Amino acid sequence: MKRTIFSPASTSNLGPGFDALGLAVGWGIEVSLEPESPAGFSVILDGEGKEILPPDGRNMIIKIAREIAGAAADRAAWSIRSEIPVARGLGSSAAARSAGLAAGYLLRDGAVPPRHVIFEDASRYENHPDNASACVFGGLRVCGREGLDWRSWPGLLSDPGVELLLVIPNVPVSTSLARSILPTTYTRSASVQNLQGLSVLISGLARGDWDAVRVGCHDHLHEPYRLPMVPGLGDALTALRGDPGLGGAWLSGAGPTLAAFVPTDATTADSGKESIEILEKAGTGAALHRVAIDREGLRLEVSS
Repeated sequence: MKRTIFSPASTSNLGPGFDALGLAVGWGIEVSLEPESPAGFSVILDGEGKEILPPDGRNMIIKIAREIAGAAADRAAWSIRSEIPVARGLGSSAAARSAGLAAGYLLRDGAVPPRHVIFEDASRYENHPDNASACVFGGLRVCGREGLDWRSWPGLLSDPGVELLLVIPNVPVSTSLARSILPTTYTRSASVQNLQGLSVLISGLARGDWDAVRVGCHDHLHEPYRLPMVPGLGDALTALRGDPGLGGAWLSGAGPTLAAFVPTDATTADSGKESIEILEKAGTGAALHRVAIDREGLRLEVSS
């Protein structure tokens, strides 16, 4: 029997929700494995990152599975296909870790545990819960800490047909580098502005008030420091935020991807094109994509 695990991409922060908001994206990593393969251990990589990710037991997904399942991971045949660009702020590491955890439990126990178990494990690996929460549970997630434990709650997207517009520069950004440039303290003004923006954003999303989302979708804690890392990125985000067809825009995670809400029935034929042009004039190539929101999260299929 072949087991296939799908682990979705994610965008985090959504502007002011630094390390607190995550939203699952309709791309992902698909891991197909055959336990106790008669042909023995093998790894096939396809899709995004296949040129740079190790096609053997050093692969993050297999390493994490081995931590749980031991030698059973080395007796399986693995096929890993990813749609998630690596180091672009779309949760590729959270998706890989979640898939590896699910695979490890599956190989050891014959079943995947409840989602909260995967989420808690993945959050410990990530050391922040936003991408892991969205990846595991799907949809919009609100995260926080209770003592030493990460917690996750569902957010409300009242527009059932809302999608995402992604502007993806062809320049990778290391998450560790993007975190290292952030200050260790913030002014009261910056903190208050983010709290106000987050409140307005959550209210707007729950009520389908896209004017409120546009107002709330601004950040003062990480975007001012990360946007200058890529030429043209700040101006490209300003252009997205000024597009009347979009419902707010933000720097996705550590970047450099820019993301924006596309409300149902929005007129967006030219949306994002100005941002692409701005980036290209600054010497940064980029691609434009319209993507659905993943509402299901991490999932398993079994086939003969």
